Amino acid sequence: MRGLRAPVLLLVAANSRTHDARTLAARAGEAVRELRTIVLPDVSHHALPPAAPCGTGRRLTAFLCG
Repeated sequence: MRGLRAPVLLLVAANSRTHDARTLAARAGEAVRELRTIVLPDVSHHALPPAAPCGTGRRLTAFLCG
């Protein structure tokens, strides 16, 4: 992953029981050079993407088209 040169967007569920959002974001930041992380509040790991908070689609579009 360290050799990956493409930008990466990581969406992390803040209320996940599967992982700790801060730890996951920090470890991913160490492994991926061009990482943008968005922690999504009030959503669990298994609720993504159906229960994603407002604005998630806008953030994805901005990342992909920006």
